[in-house]
Amino acid sequence: MRISFLSAFARDQRGNIMMILGLALVPITFATGMAIDYGTAMQLQTDLNAAADAAALSATSAAMMRQPLATAQAQARVMFQAQTSDLPGLVPLNYADTAQLQITVTEGTSQAEGFVRTATVTYRGQSTNSFAGILGKDTLTVTGTATAKASTAPDTDFYVLLDASSSMALPTTTAGINFLKSRTVRDGNPDGCAFACHQTNPDNPNIRNSSGQIIDYYTFAHNNGIELRIDAGKNAIRNMVSSARSEAASNGAAYRFYLATFDRSANYRELTGSTPSGDFNYVSSKAITAETIAVQMHGYLYDRQTEHAGSLAKLNAAVTSNPGNGLRTPGDRPKATLFLITDGMRDEEINGRQMGPIAPDQCDAIKARGIRIAVLYTTYTPESINYDPWAVSNVVPRLPEIGPALKRCASDDLFFEVSTDGNISQALAALFQKAVQTSRLTR
Repeated sequence: MRISFLSAFARDQRGNIMMILGLALVPITFATGMAIDYGTAMQLQTDLNAAADAAALSATSAAMMRQPLATAQAQARVMFQAQTSDLPGLVPLNYADTAQLQITVTEGTSQAEGFVRTATVTYRGQSTNSFAGILGKDTLTVTGTATAKASTAPDTDFYVLLDASSSMALPTTTAGINFLKSRTVRDGNPDGCAFACHQTNPDNPNIRNSSGQIIDYYTFAHNNGIELRIDAGKNAIRNMVSSARSEAASNGAAYRFYLATFDRSANYRELTGSTPSGDFNYVSSKAITAETIAVQMHGYLYDRQTEHAGSLAKLNAAVTSNPGNGLRTPGDRPKATLFLITDGMRDEEINGRQMGPIAPDQCDAIKARGIRIAVLYTTYTPESINYDPWAVSNVVPRLPEIGPALKRCASDDLFFEVSTDGNISQALAALFQKAVQTSRLTR
Protein backbone atom coordinates (compact mmCIF):
# COMPACT_ATOMS: atom_id res chain seq x y z
CA MET A 1 0.00 0.00 0.00
CA ARG A 2 2.77 2.36 0.97
CA ILE A 3 4.73 1.42 -2.13
CA SER A 4 1.80 2.14 -4.40
CA PHE A 5 1.32 5.57 -2.79
CA LEU A 6 4.89 6.56 -3.43
CA SER A 7 4.69 5.24 -6.93
CA ALA A 8 1.59 7.31 -7.58
CA PHE A 9 3.22 10.39 -6.11
CA ALA A 10 6.23 9.94 -8.39
CA ARG A 11 3.95 9.56 -11.42
CA ASP A 12 2.18 12.87 -10.64
CA GLN A 13 4.56 15.20 -12.59
CA ARG A 14 2.57 18.36 -11.96
CA GLY A 15 2.81 18.01 -8.22
CA ASN A 16 6.49 17.12 -8.47
CA ILE A 17 7.33 20.27 -10.35
CA MET A 18 5.41 22.44 -7.93
CA MET A 19 7.23 20.87 -5.04
CA ILE A 20 10.61 21.49 -6.63
CA LEU A 21 9.71 25.09 -7.37
CA GLY A 22 8.49 25.58 -3.86
CA LEU A 23 11.67 24.21 -2.40
CA ALA A 24 13.85 26.29 -4.76
CA LEU A 25 11.96 29.55 -4.32
CA VAL A 26 13.45 30.37 -0.94
CA PRO A 27 17.16 30.11 -1.92
CA ILE A 28 16.48 31.81 -5.26
CA THR A 29 14.81 34.69 -3.46
CA PHE A 30 17.68 35.05 -1.01
CA ALA A 31 20.26 34.72 -3.79
CA THR A 32 18.56 37.44 -5.78
CA GLY A 33 18.29 39.64 -2.72
CA MET A 34 21.94 39.15 -1.82
CA ALA A 35 22.92 39.92 -5.41
CA ILE A 36 20.99 43.16 -5.10
CA ASP A 37 22.73 43.85 -1.78
CA TYR A 38 26.10 43.13 -3.37
CA GLY A 39 25.33 45.38 -6.34
CA THR A 40 24.29 48.15 -3.97
CA ALA A 41 27.54 47.72 -2.04
CA MET A 42 29.59 47.86 -5.22
CA GLN A 43 27.84 51.06 -6.31
CA LEU A 44 28.48 52.51 -2.87
CA GLN A 45 32.14 51.53 -3.14
CA THR A 46 32.34 53.29 -6.50
CA ASP A 47 30.92 56.45 -4.91
CA LEU A 48 33.33 56.19 -1.98
CA ASN A 49 36.27 55.66 -4.34
CA ALA A 50 35.30 58.81 -6.22
CA ALA A 51 35.13 60.72 -2.94
CA ALA A 52 38.54 59.37 -1.91
CA ASP A 53 39.99 60.39 -5.28
CA ALA A 54 38.60 63.90 -4.91
CA ALA A 55 39.96 64.17 -1.36
CA ALA A 56 43.45 63.04 -2.35
CA LEU A 57 43.48 65.40 -5.33
CA SER A 58 42.36 68.32 -3.18
CA ALA A 59 45.37 67.79 -0.89
CA THR A 60 47.76 68.01 -3.85
CA SER A 61 46.11 70.87 -5.73
CA ALA A 62 48.20 73.84 -6.83
CA ALA A 63 46.89 75.87 -3.90
CA MET A 64 47.56 73.14 -1.33
CA MET A 65 51.09 72.49 -2.63
CA ARG A 66 52.07 75.80 -1.02
CA GLN A 67 50.40 74.97 2.30
CA PRO A 68 51.72 72.99 5.30
CA LEU A 69 51.10 69.25 5.48
CA ALA A 70 48.50 69.61 8.23
CA THR A 71 46.48 72.06 6.15
CA ALA A 72 46.52 69.75 3.14
CA GLN A 73 45.49 66.81 5.30
CA ALA A 74 42.60 68.78 6.80
CA GLN A 75 41.48 69.80 3.32
CA ALA A 76 41.36 66.16 2.21
CA ARG A 77 39.30 65.21 5.27
CA VAL A 78 36.80 68.02 4.68
CA MET A 79 36.45 67.04 1.03
CA PHE A 80 35.87 63.35 1.79
CA GLN A 81 33.36 64.06 4.54
CA ALA A 82 31.40 66.50 2.38
CA GLN A 83 30.98 63.91 -0.37
CA THR A 84 30.15 60.90 1.81
CA SER A 85 28.04 62.15 4.71
CA ASP A 86 24.71 61.59 2.89
CA LEU A 87 25.44 58.60 0.68
CA PRO A 88 22.38 56.28 0.53
CA GLY A 89 23.00 52.86 2.06
CA LEU A 90 26.18 53.85 3.89
CA VAL A 91 26.29 53.26 7.60
CA PRO A 92 27.40 56.69 8.92
CA LEU A 93 31.16 56.84 9.24
CA ASN A 94 33.05 57.95 12.30
CA TYR A 95 35.50 60.22 10.48
CA ALA A 96 37.70 60.51 13.57
CA ASP A 97 38.21 56.74 13.70
CA THR A 98 41.39 55.88 11.80
CA ALA A 99 40.04 52.36 11.25
CA GLN A 100 37.28 53.91 9.13
CA LEU A 101 39.14 56.85 7.57
CA GLN A 102 42.87 57.38 7.39
CA ILE A 103 44.43 60.29 5.53
CA THR A 104 48.20 60.68 5.20
CA VAL A 105 50.02 63.45 3.39
CA THR A 106 53.78 63.17 2.92
CA GLU A 107 56.37 65.18 1.06
CA GLY A 108 59.86 64.69 -0.23
CA THR A 109 62.13 65.40 -3.16
CA SER A 110 63.00 63.61 -6.36
CA GLN A 111 65.73 64.35 -8.88
CA ALA A 112 63.30 63.70 -11.72
CA GLU A 113 60.24 65.47 -10.27
CA GLY A 114 61.50 68.05 -7.79
CA PHE A 115 59.46 68.71 -4.65
CA VAL A 116 56.85 65.95 -4.37
CA ARG A 117 53.77 65.71 -2.19
CA THR A 118 51.73 62.50 -1.92
CA ALA A 119 48.25 62.18 -0.38
CA THR A 120 46.69 58.82 0.47
CA VAL A 121 43.06 58.36 1.54
CA THR A 122 41.99 54.95 2.89
CA TYR A 123 38.45 54.19 4.02
CA ARG A 124 36.53 51.23 5.44
CA GLY A 125 32.73 51.45 5.53
CA GLN A 126 29.60 49.33 5.79
CA SER A 127 26.84 49.03 3.18
CA THR A 128 23.37 48.31 4.58
CA ASN A 129 21.83 45.04 3.35
CA SER A 130 18.14 44.81 2.49
CA PHE A 131 17.85 41.02 2.17
CA ALA A 132 20.90 39.48 3.80
CA GLY A 133 19.87 41.02 7.10
CA ILE A 134 17.19 38.33 7.39
CA LEU A 135 20.02 35.84 7.60
CA GLY A 136 21.84 37.91 10.21
CA LYS A 137 24.17 39.68 7.75
CA ASP A 138 23.13 43.30 8.21
CA THR A 139 26.00 44.92 6.26
CA LEU A 140 28.70 44.32 3.67
CA THR A 141 32.17 45.81 4.16
CA VAL A 142 33.46 48.15 1.45
CA THR A 143 37.05 49.42 1.40
CA GLY A 144 39.24 51.45 -0.87
CA THR A 145 42.37 53.54 -1.19
CA ALA A 146 43.13 56.55 -3.38
CA THR A 147 46.56 58.13 -3.88
CA ALA A 148 47.40 61.40 -5.58
CA LYS A 149 50.87 62.82 -6.20
CA ALA A 150 51.94 66.24 -7.42
CA SER A 151 55.31 67.91 -7.81
CA THR A 152 56.64 71.44 -8.11
CA ALA A 153 60.07 72.97 -8.57
CA PRO A 154 61.22 75.31 -5.80
CA ASP A 155 61.56 79.05 -6.28
CA THR A 156 65.26 79.90 -6.55
CA ASP A 157 67.43 83.02 -6.53
CA PHE A 158 70.55 82.70 -8.66
CA TYR A 159 73.55 84.82 -7.68
CA VAL A 160 76.02 85.05 -10.57
CA LEU A 161 79.54 86.29 -9.87
CA LEU A 162 81.69 86.83 -12.97
CA ASP A 163 85.46 87.25 -12.75
CA ALA A 164 86.35 90.49 -14.53
CA SER A 165 90.09 90.55 -13.82
CA SER A 166 92.55 91.08 -16.68
CA SER A 167 93.18 87.34 -17.04
CA MET A 168 89.57 86.95 -18.23
CA ALA A 169 90.60 88.98 -21.28
CA LEU A 170 92.19 85.84 -22.73
CA PRO A 171 90.78 84.81 -26.13
CA THR A 172 88.59 81.72 -25.99
CA THR A 173 90.32 80.00 -28.92
CA THR A 174 93.87 79.01 -29.77
CA ALA A 175 93.56 80.92 -33.03
CA GLY A 176 92.53 84.04 -31.14
CA ILE A 177 95.46 83.74 -28.74
CA ASN A 178 97.95 83.30 -31.58
CA PHE A 179 96.52 86.24 -33.50
CA LEU A 180 96.66 88.55 -30.50
CA LYS A 181 100.21 87.53 -29.62
CA SER A 182 101.38 88.07 -33.17
CA ARG A 183 99.91 91.58 -33.30
CA THR A 184 101.14 92.79 -29.91
CA VAL A 185 104.89 92.22 -30.23
CA ARG A 186 106.84 94.99 -28.52
CA ASP A 187 110.33 95.82 -27.37
CA GLY A 188 111.39 93.39 -24.67
CA ASN A 189 108.62 90.94 -25.49
CA PRO A 190 109.05 89.41 -28.94
CA ASP A 191 106.28 86.87 -28.19
CA GLY A 192 103.59 89.52 -27.79
CA CYS A 193 100.76 89.28 -25.26
CA ALA A 194 97.95 86.72 -25.19
CA PHE A 195 95.74 88.88 -22.98
CA ALA A 196 93.62 91.70 -24.37
CA CYS A 197 94.39 94.01 -21.48
CA HIS A 198 91.99 96.89 -20.92
CA GLN A 199 94.02 100.11 -20.53
CA THR A 200 92.88 103.64 -19.76
CA ASN A 201 96.15 105.03 -21.15
CA PRO A 202 97.31 102.69 -23.93
CA ASP A 203 100.93 103.28 -24.88
CA ASN A 204 103.15 100.43 -26.08
CA PRO A 205 102.81 99.24 -28.75
CA ASN A 206 100.92 101.96 -30.53
CA ILE A 207 97.99 100.02 -31.96
CA ARG A 208 95.58 102.27 -33.81
CA ASN A 209 92.07 101.88 -35.10
CA SER A 210 90.87 102.82 -38.59
CA SER A 211 90.60 106.46 -37.51
CA GLY A 212 94.21 106.58 -36.38
CA GLN A 213 93.39 106.64 -32.67
CA ILE A 214 95.56 104.67 -30.26
CA ILE A 215 93.54 101.82 -28.78
CA ASP A 216 94.21 99.19 -26.14
CA TYR A 217 94.46 95.45 -26.68
CA TYR A 218 90.89 95.00 -25.42
CA THR A 219 89.43 97.23 -28.11
CA PHE A 220 91.80 95.80 -30.69
CA ALA A 221 90.61 92.26 -29.98
CA HIS A 222 86.97 93.27 -30.27
CA ASN A 223 87.60 95.23 -33.46
CA ASN A 224 89.01 92.04 -34.96
CA GLY A 225 86.15 89.82 -33.85
CA ILE A 226 88.14 87.93 -31.21
CA GLU A 227 85.95 86.56 -28.45
CA LEU A 228 87.46 86.90 -24.99
CA ARG A 229 86.56 84.86 -21.94
CA ILE A 230 84.77 87.83 -20.41
CA ASP A 231 82.68 88.07 -23.59
CA ALA A 232 81.89 84.37 -23.58
CA GLY A 233 81.02 84.59 -19.90
CA LYS A 234 78.48 87.37 -20.26
CA ASN A 235 76.93 85.76 -23.36
CA ALA A 236 76.70 82.49 -21.45
CA ILE A 237 74.91 84.31 -18.64
CA ARG A 238 72.38 85.71 -21.10
CA ASN A 239 71.77 82.23 -22.47
CA MET A 240 71.37 80.90 -18.95
CA VAL A 241 68.77 83.57 -18.21
CA SER A 242 66.92 82.51 -21.35
CA SER A 243 67.01 78.89 -20.18
CA ALA A 244 65.68 79.97 -16.79
CA ARG A 245 62.78 81.73 -18.50
CA SER A 246 61.85 78.53 -20.36
CA GLU A 247 62.35 76.38 -17.28
CA ALA A 248 60.14 78.62 -15.16
CA ALA A 249 57.40 78.60 -17.79
CA SER A 250 57.52 74.81 -17.76
CA ASN A 251 57.74 74.00 -14.06
CA GLY A 252 55.97 77.00 -12.52
CA ALA A 253 58.90 78.02 -10.33
CA ALA A 254 59.86 81.66 -9.80
CA TYR A 255 63.49 82.39 -10.69
CA ARG A 256 65.38 85.60 -9.97
CA PHE A 257 68.92 86.71 -10.79
CA TYR A 258 71.55 88.85 -9.14
CA LEU A 259 74.56 89.64 -11.34
CA ALA A 260 77.90 91.04 -10.20
CA THR A 261 81.47 91.21 -11.46
CA PHE A 262 84.62 91.27 -9.39
CA ASP A 263 88.32 91.87 -9.66
CA ARG A 264 89.51 93.81 -6.66
CA SER A 265 86.94 93.72 -3.87
CA ALA A 266 86.85 97.50 -4.04
CA ASN A 267 85.72 97.16 -7.66
CA TYR A 268 82.86 94.77 -6.95
CA ARG A 269 80.05 95.79 -9.33
CA GLU A 270 76.41 94.88 -8.84
CA LEU A 271 75.07 94.88 -12.40
CA THR A 272 71.43 94.24 -11.50
CA GLY A 273 71.23 96.21 -8.28
CA SER A 274 71.46 95.01 -4.71
CA THR A 275 68.56 92.52 -4.85
CA PRO A 276 67.71 89.68 -7.25
CA SER A 277 65.44 90.54 -10.15
CA GLY A 278 62.80 88.38 -11.80
CA ASP A 279 62.73 90.59 -14.91
CA PHE A 280 64.58 88.34 -17.35
CA ASN A 281 64.85 91.03 -20.03
CA TYR A 282 66.40 93.45 -17.55
CA VAL A 283 68.86 90.86 -16.25
CA SER A 284 69.89 89.90 -19.77
CA SER A 285 70.48 93.54 -20.72
CA LYS A 286 72.67 94.05 -17.67
CA ALA A 287 74.75 90.93 -18.30
CA ILE A 288 76.11 92.39 -21.52
CA THR A 289 77.53 95.41 -19.66
CA ALA A 290 80.19 93.34 -17.89
CA GLU A 291 83.74 94.50 -18.68
CA THR A 292 87.21 93.56 -17.50
CA ILE A 293 89.01 95.89 -15.15
CA ALA A 294 90.82 98.77 -16.87
CA VAL A 295 94.44 99.25 -15.81
CA GLN A 296 96.22 102.54 -16.23
CA MET A 297 98.62 101.48 -18.96
CA HIS A 298 100.56 98.56 -20.35
CA GLY A 299 103.02 97.22 -17.80
CA TYR A 300 101.10 98.67 -14.85
CA LEU A 301 102.58 96.66 -12.01
CA TYR A 302 99.80 96.72 -9.43
CA ASP A 303 98.23 93.53 -10.77
CA ARG A 304 96.53 92.03 -7.68
CA GLN A 305 93.16 92.12 -9.42
CA THR A 306 91.55 88.85 -8.36
CA GLU A 307 90.36 89.18 -4.78
CA HIS A 308 88.29 86.08 -4.25
CA ALA A 309 87.99 86.44 -0.47
CA GLY A 310 86.77 90.04 -0.40
CA SER A 311 84.48 89.58 -3.38
CA LEU A 312 82.87 86.38 -2.08
CA ALA A 313 82.37 88.11 1.27
CA LYS A 314 80.46 90.88 -0.52
CA LEU A 315 78.40 88.33 -2.40
CA ASN A 316 77.62 86.57 0.87
CA ALA A 317 76.47 89.87 2.35
CA ALA A 318 74.24 90.47 -0.69
CA VAL A 319 72.19 87.42 0.34
CA THR A 320 70.54 89.31 3.17
CA SER A 321 68.48 86.37 4.50
CA ASN A 322 69.31 82.70 4.68
CA PRO A 323 67.62 80.79 1.86
CA GLY A 324 64.55 78.67 2.47
CA ASN A 325 62.87 75.77 0.70
CA GLY A 326 61.36 77.85 -2.11
CA LEU A 327 57.83 76.54 -1.46
CA ARG A 328 56.03 79.90 -0.99
CA THR A 329 54.65 78.79 2.34
CA PRO A 330 54.25 81.47 5.04
CA GLY A 331 57.68 82.53 6.26
CA ASP A 332 59.52 80.54 3.59
CA ARG A 333 62.06 82.07 1.20
CA PRO A 334 63.51 81.04 -2.17
CA LYS A 335 66.42 78.66 -2.37
CA ALA A 336 69.74 80.23 -3.37
CA THR A 337 72.51 79.14 -5.72
CA LEU A 338 75.73 81.01 -6.48
CA PHE A 339 77.33 80.67 -9.91
CA LEU A 340 81.02 81.55 -9.82
CA ILE A 341 82.63 81.99 -13.25
CA THR A 342 86.39 82.40 -12.94
CA ASP A 343 89.83 81.26 -14.04
CA GLY A 344 90.49 80.61 -10.39
CA MET A 345 93.87 82.29 -9.91
CA ARG A 346 93.84 84.22 -6.67
CA ASP A 347 95.94 87.41 -6.63
CA GLU A 348 95.08 89.70 -3.76
CA GLU A 349 96.53 91.88 -1.04
CA ILE A 350 95.96 90.34 2.40
CA ASN A 351 98.92 90.92 4.71
CA GLY A 352 101.09 90.99 1.63
CA ARG A 353 100.51 89.58 -1.81
CA GLN A 354 98.59 86.29 -1.86
CA MET A 355 98.70 84.20 -5.03
CA GLY A 356 97.46 80.74 -5.85
CA PRO A 357 94.18 78.84 -5.66
CA ILE A 358 91.01 80.14 -4.06
CA ALA A 359 90.97 79.88 -0.27
CA PRO A 360 88.12 77.76 1.15
CA ASP A 361 87.03 80.07 3.98
CA GLN A 362 84.44 82.15 2.14
CA CYS A 363 83.17 79.15 0.16
CA ASP A 364 82.55 77.31 3.41
CA ALA A 365 80.86 80.34 4.97
CA ILE A 366 78.49 80.64 2.01
CA LYS A 367 77.62 76.94 1.93
CA ALA A 368 77.08 76.92 5.69
CA ARG A 369 74.11 79.25 5.13
CA GLY A 370 72.45 76.76 2.80
CA ILE A 371 73.56 78.53 -0.38
CA ARG A 372 74.71 76.12 -3.06
CA ILE A 373 77.81 77.02 -5.10
CA ALA A 374 78.17 76.12 -8.77
CA VAL A 375 81.61 76.79 -10.26
CA LEU A 376 82.47 77.21 -13.93
CA TYR A 377 86.26 77.04 -14.18
CA THR A 378 87.65 78.65 -17.32
CA THR A 379 90.99 76.86 -17.23
CA TYR A 380 94.04 79.00 -16.61
CA THR A 381 96.41 77.34 -19.11
CA PRO A 382 100.23 77.52 -18.97
CA GLU A 383 100.30 78.29 -22.70
CA SER A 384 98.72 81.66 -22.06
CA ILE A 385 101.60 82.89 -19.87
CA ASN A 386 104.63 80.64 -20.49
CA TYR A 387 106.38 83.35 -22.51
CA ASP A 388 106.61 85.71 -19.52
CA PRO A 389 109.51 84.97 -17.11
CA TRP A 390 107.76 86.40 -14.04
CA ALA A 391 104.60 84.39 -14.73
CA VAL A 392 106.62 81.23 -15.38
CA SER A 393 108.22 81.60 -11.96
CA ASN A 394 105.24 82.79 -9.92
CA VAL A 395 102.06 81.62 -11.63
CA VAL A 396 102.72 78.44 -13.60
CA PRO A 397 103.80 76.39 -10.52
CA ARG A 398 100.45 77.15 -8.84
CA LEU A 399 98.22 76.25 -11.79
CA PRO A 400 97.76 72.54 -10.87
CA GLU A 401 96.24 73.65 -7.55
CA ILE A 402 93.48 75.81 -9.04
CA GLY A 403 91.07 73.18 -10.33
CA PRO A 404 91.00 71.05 -7.15
CA ALA A 405 90.49 74.14 -4.98
CA LEU A 406 87.55 75.35 -7.09
CA LYS A 407 86.05 71.87 -7.06
CA ARG A 408 86.25 71.86 -3.28
CA CYS A 409 84.55 75.25 -3.24
CA ALA A 410 81.65 73.93 -5.32
CA SER A 411 78.70 72.05 -3.87
CA ASP A 412 78.41 68.34 -4.62
CA ASP A 413 78.80 67.85 -8.39
CA LEU A 414 78.29 71.51 -9.31
CA PHE A 415 81.70 71.95 -10.90
CA PHE A 416 82.43 72.28 -14.59
CA GLU A 417 85.70 73.05 -16.37
CA VAL A 418 86.04 74.46 -19.86
CA SER A 419 89.40 75.19 -21.45
CA THR A 420 90.62 77.02 -24.54
CA ASP A 421 88.56 76.12 -27.63
CA GLY A 422 85.76 74.88 -25.36
CA ASN A 423 82.25 76.32 -25.41
CA ILE A 424 81.71 78.39 -22.27
CA SER A 425 78.05 78.99 -23.05
CA GLN A 426 77.30 75.27 -23.39
CA ALA A 427 79.27 74.56 -20.24
CA LEU A 428 77.30 77.10 -18.21
CA ALA A 429 74.02 75.82 -19.66
CA ALA A 430 74.90 72.28 -18.58
CA LEU A 431 75.91 73.54 -15.15
CA PHE A 432 72.64 75.45 -14.82
CA GLN A 433 70.57 72.37 -15.63
CA LYS A 434 72.56 70.34 -13.13
CA ALA A 435 72.14 73.06 -10.50
CA VAL A 436 68.38 73.17 -11.04
CA GLN A 437 68.14 69.39 -10.70
CA THR A 438 70.42 69.27 -7.70
CA SER A 439 68.53 72.02 -5.92
CA ARG A 440 65.48 69.78 -6.04
CA LEU A 441 67.31 67.03 -4.17
CA THR A 442 67.53 68.84 -0.82
CA ARG A 443 64.65 70.68 0.76
